[in-house]
Amino acid sequence: MQSAPLELRRLRELGRERDARSLASQAEPAFTSRRFVPVSGAGTAKHVGVGDVAVLERIPAGQRSLVRLADELALRGAAGLVVSEEAIAPLSADLRRSIDERIPLLVVGSEWERTKTWLLDADAPASRMQPDAVLREILRGRAQGGPLPGELDLGRPIQAVVVVAYPDGRTQHVPLDTIEEISRAEAQSADPRSVVLTIGGMVAVLSNEYGDAHDAGLIGRAILHRATSSHLASGVTIGVGRPYAGAAGMRRTYREAKWAASVGEMLWGGNRVVRFRELGIYGLLEPFLTDPNSSDTQDVEMLLEYDRKNQTALLPTVEAYFDSGRSGDVAASLFVHRNTIAYRLRAVRRVTGLDIIRDPDARLLLEVQVRLARLWGILPAAPAHVALRNAREGSSPPGAGAETER
Repeated sequence: MQSAPLELRRLRELGRERDARSLASQAEPAFTSRRFVPVSGAGTAKHVGVGDVAVLERIPAGQRSLVRLADELALRGAAGLVVSEEAIAPLSADLRRSIDERIPLLVVGSEWERTKTWLLDADAPASRMQPDAVLREILRGRAQGGPLPGELDLGRPIQAVVVVAYPDGRTQHVPLDTIEEISRAEAQSADPRSVVLTIGGMVAVLSNEYGDAHDAGLIGRAILHRATSSHLASGVTIGVGRPYAGAAGMRRTYREAKWAASVGEMLWGGNRVVRFRELGIYGLLEPFLTDPNSSDTQDVEMLLEYDRKNQTALLPTVEAYFDSGRSGDVAASLFVHRNTIAYRLRAVRRVTGLDIIRDPDARLLLEVQVRLARLWGILPAAPAHVALRNAREGSSPPGAGAETER
């Protein structure tokens, strides 16, 4: 094959780029067999991991599908999206700029088929990988088995702890090596057979559950205490998954722990341990966000647009209503008359067609959309009426302070 053109060299450079934590640490061994990952634009891009470059294999149906794909890739931490000129040409300049703000785009104008084929090399079989690489591939959902490091017993439930550290404002550096050492010391003190490794700019701890005496949350709190007291980063959030057996179960507990750390930090801030079971409905939303086809927030977006054009407050009223369920309590939290609340909820029905007062299914649909919109960043993590109440009362947001057992 001829030497790669300039576009492909730029792709190689893009594929090496990680977020600031991964670049600073350089702790994760280079593994490039799936650096470039094919995506279709229809369905979930479930094989894309942090630092991967997605390659669009075929043009998705509709412009909105491409926007959803960009959102999902950004959520998964992908480094970029490679598309053909044919796929991007029909888009308006504003829509293309909007996609590029979500995920870096690299447009290939000529020899697209050759470029795509060259990028999407075959995967290395698991039997030829090092044990740490096999484990990473299992956690990313790209392998079902192979030689594993340490003495993990797939026949027993395995519980994951994921440590996410954020760089300080001065150096933008996270000492991932040091955090990994701390995590290994604390994990092996609790379970000598536990395995600790870096993956995607994070540190993952995997340990077997041996009866009620085992508690991965205790490992998480010990790591948090040492990491924060050493001032290694500006913030540390630790997620804890539920225990499951088998390779698929190990993947699931890792995914839950990573989700708990990410969502917990966004909702309640850093420097805490968050168990997946504590997320409540936010835990149930994880499958929705990994499948963009089920992540529709159109009714929330309609209310946002209506409020923006008409200088109204329908969406804050909806959020307050979901919190209290009674017009009188909503009126008190928003400092308006209860008749105003009744009028606004009728307006919500006119705008969206959803009667959230009389139809429980409509209420559930809109409430799920509101929570999805918070996770997507369409809405702020704290509802508007809660922020207003906290400002008046001088109180802290829910979940602030030290992590508590539930």
